[in-house]
Amino acid sequence: MCQTEKNIFNILKQATKCLISHDITEAKTDAETLLCGVLNITRNKLTTIRQETLSQEQYKKYQKYINRRITREPVAYILGETEFMGLQFKVNNTVLIPRQETELIVDIANDIIKKNNISTVLDLCTGSGCIAVSIAKYNPNILVTSVDISSKALSIAKENAVRNEVSQQINFIESNMFNNIIGKKFDIIISNPPYVMLDEYKKLEKEIFFEPKIAFLAGTDGLDFYRVIAEKVKYFLNKDGVLLLELNANISLKIVDLFRNFIFTKIRKDYSGLDRILIAQNG
Repeated sequence: MCQTEKNIFNILKQATKCLISHDITEAKTDAETLLCGVLNITRNKLTTIRQETLSQEQYKKYQKYINRRITREPVAYILGETEFMGLQFKVNNTVLIPRQETELIVDIANDIIKKNNISTVLDLCTGSGCIAVSIAKYNPNILVTSVDISSKALSIAKENAVRNEVSQQINFIESNMFNNIIGKKFDIIISNPPYVMLDEYKKLEKEIFFEPKIAFLAGTDGLDFYRVIAEKVKYFLNKDGVLLLELNANISLKIVDLFRNFIFTKIRKDYSGLDRILIAQNG
């Protein structure tokens, strides 16, 4: 990014043009979001200060942010945080960046919790802890067990629990899926597991390759983790307990077939009309 007058309007215009030239799809949004990160303000505030100027230090920091975005590093990693369910979450390249479509599984869980006598929730493959923390935050009487194979991911999840003031409601366990969950049963089990097929992964946008590969890949057919869940989940679900799984829409029917022994299964579509969430009830 070449240096020009440090008027915010001109800087944003220049940064947007720069990002467009590097094939960044949401160039204007990214330019504004990164500048808000430098200034520690909201995007709404940004519109009121467009004629103001940046300090030399602020401008250099913004240059570094734009240069990182040019490499296709995700905005969330550049800023070190992102929003999910109206809450702020710390993220880095040891955890998957929370996606908006994953908010649907939290909405469904919250609805089930409010309508039933639910007290315990298990979040498998917790990553940043966005699902576990959000459920705990919006349901103060719920106890959540949060599981991940990665100690680094769990460290971030614990920080997010503290940041959102729910650490007393969440028990973090380092475990390869169910392996270290001994003698426990839950009213709801939730998982957004790795579900990308190897061939799919190779074709994903460049930003994905900044995120941990372990959070995406699930074998040649994308079903590796779903198979483990299908085989073992009934041992950890209470009678009439509910399983909520985020789906790979490309193989949703194959996933559903793995859970045909549940008394009730249903698919919820996301806002794009794609199969997104499997809801299954234990008999």
